[in-house]
Amino acid sequence: MAVVSTQTPSSIYPSHLLEETPEFQDVIASSPPPTDDADLAAVRVGAVLWKLRSSNAWYRRRYWVDTQNMRLHYEPSHKPFWCNAKQHVDILDIKDARLGWKTDVFNLAGRLAEKKRAKDPQRPPMLREDCCFSIIHGRENKSLDLVASDPETAATWVRGFKSLMTVVHAVEKRRSDQQWLKLLFNQADKDGSGALSFDECCQLLLQLNMKIDPEAAMKLFQISNVNKRKIKGEQAIDAEEFIQFYQLLLVRPEIETLFRKYSEDDGASMSPNGLRQFLEKEQSMKDVKAEFAVGLIRRFDPSPSKEMGRMTLAGFTALMTSPMFEILDESQRDQVVQNMTHPLSHYFMASSHNTYLTGNQLTSESSIEAYISVLKNGCRCIELDLWDGPDGEPVIYHGNTLTGTVPVKDVLNDAIKPFAFKTSTYPLFLSFENHLCLEQQAVLATQIKDAIGDLLCLMDVADMKELPSPEQLRNKIIIKAKKYMSVGSHNAPSPTSNSSPAPSPTPGKEEQPAENNQSSSQPVVPLPDANSSQEKTLQPIAKDLFDMVNICEAVKFHGFANSLKKDKCYHISSFSEGKALDLITESSEDFVRHTTRQLVRIYPAATRTTSSNFSPFPHWAVGSQVVALNYQTNSKEMRMYRGFFRQNGNCGYVLKPQYLINNTFPLPLQHDKLQKYLKVRIISGQYLPKVGENENSIVDPYVTIKILGHSADTFSFRTRVVANNGFNPYWDEAVEVFLRAPELAVICFTVKDSQTIGASRFIGSYSLPVNHISPGYRHVPLVRNGEPLSSATICIQVEMKDLND
Repeated sequence: MAVVSTQTPSSIYPSHLLEETPEFQDVIASSPPPTDDADLAAVRVGAVLWKLRSSNAWYRRRYWVDTQNMRLHYEPSHKPFWCNAKQHVDILDIKDARLGWKTDVFNLAGRLAEKKRAKDPQRPPMLREDCCFSIIHGRENKSLDLVASDPETAATWVRGFKSLMTVVHAVEKRRSDQQWLKLLFNQADKDGSGALSFDECCQLLLQLNMKIDPEAAMKLFQISNVNKRKIKGEQAIDAEEFIQFYQLLLVRPEIETLFRKYSEDDGASMSPNGLRQFLEKEQSMKDVKAEFAVGLIRRFDPSPSKEMGRMTLAGFTALMTSPMFEILDESQRDQVVQNMTHPLSHYFMASSHNTYLTGNQLTSESSIEAYISVLKNGCRCIELDLWDGPDGEPVIYHGNTLTGTVPVKDVLNDAIKPFAFKTSTYPLFLSFENHLCLEQQAVLATQIKDAIGDLLCLMDVADMKELPSPEQLRNKIIIKAKKYMSVGSHNAPSPTSNSSPAPSPTPGKEEQPAENNQSSSQPVVPLPDANSSQEKTLQPIAKDLFDMVNICEAVKFHGFANSLKKDKCYHISSFSEGKALDLITESSEDFVRHTTRQLVRIYPAATRTTSSNFSPFPHWAVGSQVVALNYQTNSKEMRMYRGFFRQNGNCGYVLKPQYLINNTFPLPLQHDKLQKYLKVRIISGQYLPKVGENENSIVDPYVTIKILGHSADTFSFRTRVVANNGFNPYWDEAVEVFLRAPELAVICFTVKDSQTIGASRFIGSYSLPVNHISPGYRHVPLVRNGEPLSSATICIQVEMKDLND
C-alpha cells in the first residue's frame, strides 16, 4: 500500500548544485554589492555567535548552514541527553532575517542596555544594535536572536540567509520542473556514473516524502528504463529516464483518461491541436492558439517528444499539477482586478481583533510578530489597546488581564513601518483603544510622528460628503480613534496641563466613545447613569493625537435614525457580534443603508476568552465593512475568512455586491431567485500527510465541502472514507448546488483523517470565493495552520453556470 513518509522535505535541496540553478543566479545578479558568493560561503563555514534568549540569558555557540540538508545547525548544546528537541532550523521554515533590534527579545534587551549606559556613559555598550540579527522561523514565528562579534559578520549572515531563502522557496515552487528533478538526480548520483539503480531511486523518493509499494514502483522503473542500461549487473536509469519515472509515479487514472481522450490514435502522445481542444473544451479557455499549446509542451514535457511538438502522458501530468491549473482563478491571485475608486464604505476590509495577542485573551503573550504576521497576510485594520506604561511610555496589552505587554514604540517601528504595505499598498487602519493619560497620549503622538508621520492620512473632513476611495489613500495609514473620552471613567485621562483642544461642555451624543466600555478588549465598568447626581463630561484627547484622527472618528451609536440625521460619513461605530446580530434582526435594511455611507466595525464577544471566532457572513450580508476576527486562531471561521479575501490579489479589500452599494438590498423572500449552478466532482487526493505521532498509522481520508454566505446558501457535503491511503486516495463523488447570492459565497474543501474512536483529525483545507473558482479539472492546494502543505492536493472537476444570463 502506498503511504506518505513522515520525513520532512528539508533534505531535498542539493547543496553543491544550488549555485547552478537559475534562481540562484537571479539572486546574485539582482542583489546589490556586496551580496555575492562570499556571503553564502561565510554561512557555510559558520561563526561563533551569542544566542540571546532574554536580557540575562546568553549562550555562546557555533552556528553554520548545512547546505546538503538545507539546515541551520549549532553546537555545542547543553540540553540533557534525554531531551529530543531538534538542534537545527530548516531553511524552508525560515520566514525572515532581520538586522538590528527588530524582535521582542532584542527590543527589551536593548532598552535595558541603554538604561545602564545612561547611568554610566563611560561604560562600553553591552549590546550593539549593528551586531545583532534575528532569524524568524516556524509556524509560530519564533525568533532566533543572535549577536555577532562585529557588524560585518551580522550583515553577512543576514544577506546570506536572504539569498538562501529566495533560492529555496523559488526551487520549491518548481517541484515538478525538469531543472529541479535533475538537481535531485545529480545529488543522488554518488559515484558520478550518470545513472541510478532502483534502490537509489527509492531512497531519493523517500527524500521527496514518498513511500510507495516496491512492486508497483519496479514496474514503472522498468517502463522508464528505455535504454536498458545496467550498472554492476543491476538496471539503472539516466537523468531523463528518472524524470520519466518520477512523473509516471504521479500519473493518475483521471489524468490518463483525459490524456487518451485528446491524444492521437496510438494514445502515446498528444498533438498541439489535441492539447488546444482539451484547454477549450475541458478547461473553458477561450480561443487558444496553436503557438500557446506548443509553448506548454516545451515547458512541461521532459521527453524527446517535445522536440517534435508532441506531449507525452508524463508532460500532461506535469501540466495538470502545475499552478496554472490551481482552483483559484489565475486573475485573482496576484493582481488587483476590482474598481478601487469607490468610497471606503463600499468595501469589505480584512480586519484583526486584539492583533497583538499570540493566543488566548487572558494569559497569552503580546508580540510584534503577531502584527507582522497579519500584515503579511493582507490584513488592513489592526488593533492597538493602549495603556499607560513604565517610564512614561505607552504599552499595548489586553487591559486588566495577565497577557504580556509590548511597547507601542516597538510595534510602530518594527512592525507597522516596515510591513504596512509589503503585501498590499491600499490603506492601513490602526484601531486605537485609548486608555492613556494625557501625558502618555502626547508621548504616543510623538512616537507616531517619528515612526510613520510621513504615512499618516491627514485629510480635512470639514466639508466631506463621502469617504475617499482606497485608490486615493494608497500607502496611507489611517487612525481610528475617539476624539473625546469620559472624565472620571476607568479609562479616562486625568486633566493636566497637557495642551489639548478646549473641552466640550455639552457634546452631542455622536461625540460619545464608540465602544461604550462593552468591548471584549477592556473591562466592563459602567458610566454613571442618567439618574446619577454625577455630571458626565467629555475630555478631548491630547491635541497632537486629536489632530491625527480625521476620516475614521469613533462615535457611539444611538440608532439608525439618529445616525442618518447627525452622523458624518467619517464617523465609525463598533458593535459586539451579539449587538450587531440584534440590530440585523431588528432592521437589516436600515443596517445596509447605514453601511452604504459609514463604516461599521464588528468585534468578538467578551466571552470568547480562548480567542475563538464568530461567523463573519451575517455581518457581511448587511454590508459591515470591518469585521474583526482573531487571526491567531486557525478556526473554521478564520479559514473561511482567509478564503474570502483571497480574491482581488489578496489586497485586503473586496468590493461589495451592487445591492449592498446602491441601496437595493433584497428582502429574504425577494432573494429566492437562483443565480448560479455549481457542480463539483471530488476525484482524488495526492500526498496527504500523516497526522499524529504514530509513525505506523496511515490516514483514512475523506473530504468535506462547506459553502457559507447568504443564509439561504448554506450547504455541506461529505465523501466516503478511503481506508489506509494518503498517497493517492480515490473518491470520484460529485455534488450539485444552486446559489442565490454567489457574490458572498465561500467554499471550503477540508480533508480529514477518520478515526474509529474520537473525532476525525484535521489534515488540511482550502477556501476561496465561489465566484472565483476556475472551471474544468483543477487541483486544490491544501493549507494547515495558515501554511501550505507541500505537494498535498485534491483533484476536482468543476462545472459552473450563471442562471441569470
